Amino acid sequence: MTCFRWVLALHLLGICQINAQLNWQTFDVPGATHTWIDGIDGETIAGSFYDGSTTKGFLYNRQTEVLNILQSPSADWTLPLALSNGTVVGSIGSNSSYVRNGFAYYSGSNSWSLLNPPQGVQNDLEAYGIDGANIVGGTGSGMSFLLNGSNWTFFNSPFGTASSAEGISGGKIVGRYYNIGVNGGGGYIKENDNWTLLEVAGATETVPRDVDGNLIVGEYRIGGDWRPKSFLYDGANWTYLDAPSASSTSAFGVYGNTIVGSYNDASDVTHGFILTVPEPSALSLLAVGLGGLAMIRRRRL
Repeated sequence: MTCFRWVLALHLLGICQINAQLNWQTFDVPGATHTWIDGIDGETIAGSFYDGSTTKGFLYNRQTEVLNILQSPSADWTLPLALSNGTVVGSIGSNSSYVRNGFAYYSGSNSWSLLNPPQGVQNDLEAYGIDGANIVGGTGSGMSFLLNGSNWTFFNSPFGTASSAEGISGGKIVGRYYNIGVNGGGGYIKENDNWTLLEVAGATETVPRDVDGNLIVGEYRIGGDWRPKSFLYDGANWTYLDAPSASSTSAFGVYGNTIVGSYNDASDVTHGFILTVPEPSALSLLAVGLGGLAMIRRRRL
């Protein structure tokens, strides 16, 4: 266990004469060459970092400033992607295989559990989101899944031939749909048996990554540009996230008025970011830039 303090710049941005401030913090794991933040729950953030030889996970408590390194004992790399009430989910794998295995890590007991699907389902999946006892994700064959305890539900959206569930909040699931073998795709919102398209206007690809109540964050692409941009959607209004001096932005998690993700600087170094909007009601009024991500290592658009 290691403790450290924030040492990187905090940028306060005033946008378009709107009386609200955005607090944008850059976060790097000490000694890492790249850092990604993928999930947030209260004061705790989860993500991964590359130290020059391998990719490991981390948990960081912003209040106590305690950093915990997460490395599955049965894998070469570990990618924490979401957390809820002390449980972290994501994927692990080996350097010799492209097969991913979903996992749940229980921080209270420091224990790991593999998410093994039912017999007959290919064990190549990632867990992308968690809310309480419900875990969602996607399989290598292009199916979304919902896992509650030992109960697996596999489903697809009505909009494409393949999909992945990326985030969950209560009874609401957000994810992406696409057609296998075809570039592009869009987002979906699933509430029970009700499906809604979620697509950034003019985008060739839209991928919702996380949801908290009515707030949804994610990524999109325009035309042939492979670099992702990011968005915040509050159910009625879109806020587009692009950081100054960054090539692209990947917003992966939202909790209340805090958004987390990663951006890439001019030297193609990946950094985590934490964006806080002091007044949640101001979210729909803001048009602000954040950062990018040139080195996409999972959840590929």
